[in-house]
Amino acid sequence: MKKWITNNLGLKILALLVSVGLWIIAININDPVSENTYTVNVSLQNAGVLSSAGKYFEVKDNSDRIKVVVRGTRTALSQFNQADIVATADLSKITEDNLVPIDLSTTKQSDKIEGIRSDSQYVKLALEDVRRLQMPIEVKVLNDPQDGYILGSTQTSQNVVIISGPESIINQVESAAVEIDVSGATTDVKISLPIHLYSKEDDIIDTTKVNMSVQEISTTASILQKAVVPLIAIPQGTPTQGYVLNGIIEGLPTEITIAGKSNIVSKIPYIDISESLDVNDIYQNTSYEININDYLPDGVSMVGNVGNNGILDISVGVDKESERTIVLDPEAIQVIGVPEGYSATVSDLEDDVEVPVSGLKSLLDTVDESKLVPVINVDKYLSNNGLTIEKGHIDIPLDITLPDNVRLSREVKVRITVTEE
Repeated sequence: MKKWITNNLGLKILALLVSVGLWIIAININDPVSENTYTVNVSLQNAGVLSSAGKYFEVKDNSDRIKVVVRGTRTALSQFNQADIVATADLSKITEDNLVPIDLSTTKQSDKIEGIRSDSQYVKLALEDVRRLQMPIEVKVLNDPQDGYILGSTQTSQNVVIISGPESIINQVESAAVEIDVSGATTDVKISLPIHLYSKEDDIIDTTKVNMSVQEISTTASILQKAVVPLIAIPQGTPTQGYVLNGIIEGLPTEITIAGKSNIVSKIPYIDISESLDVNDIYQNTSYEININDYLPDGVSMVGNVGNNGILDISVGVDKESERTIVLDPEAIQVIGVPEGYSATVSDLEDDVEVPVSGLKSLLDTVDESKLVPVINVDKYLSNNGLTIEKGHIDIPLDITLPDNVRLSREVKVRITVTEE
């Protein structure tokens, strides 16, 4: 038996090796080993480590997208795809050179995969300090409302925005604003608008890399109707005795332009500031500081430059009073209001009636006696004094209509004779 085993031993060993080799060749022919290449995105983990340190990072050179080569049998690879490759980079392991090692693994056929490698071992980062800034939100109004209307106030649902991001970008931010278009508007414009960040040159800044506490806000632009209305200012009261208003009022515009909601403005025929011109007991030109805004209804404002922000400096002119005696023909005096059953005539028709009047000399000089209508109203006199008509003589004050700012210096009575009819 021993002789049989050792007989031709070399040939037998050779035969065994050839058999094993043929077995290996057969296996490789049926299920050969090969390699597949995949393009994979690297998942970045623990990004909060950098943000907690006040750092903003960006991946450089697309280094988070790598090519991965997987080696394995045809059978293993046929059941394998790109989604089975896990590529991660833990940002807490960043190096001083801002490199983050890439870890590779598989989720499938891991026991049948002979090898896995990538064309890059690191993700390259660019780091920058993060800056945080609080900005007021402005409203930029584009275009104009329809003719006859103006822009009133603007309001936003939020007036500040907090922004954060790379210092190089945040340092460029000069302002934050929304843009609202009121072109041709006749009523309030209300719309939700995105917040834009602007540079010093008023260019819009790309906010792709910027975090904003709010992206858009509700914005309202109030549209007001305009109207031109008269401004009325009639002095109230009487100057000191011996002085009279000369009719000169300086610093008073005849009309102003106002704006407000249509339902309010349409009901305002004029603005009357007369109560502020108290001329009682004045004896010289007097100035009054009047704020027109105090006389405007709620929700109504002035348009344009009137005075000093609506404050007028108005001067009322006063001159010393002059006197003149007007001579009337007694036959020109009309007797009216005589009770039924009686008649009355002016007594002493031969004597002129002298009527002293006072006022500005320039006005007194224009009084034409021939155009005056002097009247004696009997009924008025009797009623005012609680009297009844009787035959005889009665002295009754003369009623005479005089020009504005001309007055009787004293009461003038004219005697009439009453008779029964």
